[in-house]
Amino acid sequence: MRSLSLPVLAIVSLVTAACTGGTAQPTAPTGGGSTPTTVGSSSTSPAPATTTGRPGFCEIGWEPEQTGMVESAELTEISGAAFSRRHAGVVWLHNDSGSDPAVYATDTSGADLGRVSLPDLSARDWEDMALGPGPDPAVDYLYLADIGDNNRSRDEVQIHRIPEPEPAISVVEGGETLVITYPLGPIEAETLLVDPANGDMVIAGKALSGVTPLFSLAGDLDWSVPHEATYLGELDLGTFALATGGDAGANRIVIRTYDEVFAWERSPGSSLAGTLLTQPCRIATVREEQGEAIALSIDESEFYTVSEGLNQPILRFAGN
Repeated sequence: MRSLSLPVLAIVSLVTAACTGGTAQPTAPTGGGSTPTTVGSSSTSPAPATTTGRPGFCEIGWEPEQTGMVESAELTEISGAAFSRRHAGVVWLHNDSGSDPAVYATDTSGADLGRVSLPDLSARDWEDMALGPGPDPAVDYLYLADIGDNNRSRDEVQIHRIPEPEPAISVVEGGETLVITYPLGPIEAETLLVDPANGDMVIAGKALSGVTPLFSLAGDLDWSVPHEATYLGELDLGTFALATGGDAGANRIVIRTYDEVFAWERSPGSSLAGTLLTQPCRIATVREEQGEAIALSIDESEFYTVSEGLNQPILRFAGN
């Protein structure tokens, strides 16, 4: 969102050693709910081991490469991105606050592959998107997180869900909306993670302190009634490290700030929430105009970022 664009002053060095983890220490909650966990940056216990047979995210160097530039003139405030599994090479994007409810199809070159209008969904402040499972196990769904709240004044926020459309379709009607409240009151948030295995969701808040609250929602919730998210605990990303987007895969999870990516390796059978409460590793990225969107590739071997602004570059980060 454009109301806040501060430099990240925390840590901008590239870490190429193995990911390190930590045994989280419980702290008292700041406003009620269950006892949270705080994960900081100084723990030394091992993180969950990678199960992919590839080097871990922090065991390799990362080289940014511009693969293209966003062609669509409508995409000026890109806030979320997700790779399609059904349509090879397609990347879904959306704008944030002030834009019509719509998703846009592109690829890593930035080509304009179509705009899909979603007239039955509201769009107050869409901040992230994800691809995940839903009611029909044979279908992938797009999750659209209407969770932005600059002024922390929204008593409830929303996550929309639609079956992944065809890029060439111009309008998709219908969709589901999950109404959410938080146990600690309104928060600003720009990150939604969806577990590709079971649809479990985690929302990560955004705070100048860098202490990022985490909230979870089960994948099997009844979307026809409102739900209160469960407070999991906190991630201490460092002062001014603002969480602006994320993505979750079967083996890896990433959350980005304006200058860095925090990455986790998932163990077999691990939950999304449980993995996030272990120590991440840090990967320095490239300072973008206002970088908020990040997406893992389908095989999770690399990730892509793109910023708000007209005709922004698409950056690929691949291990060397």
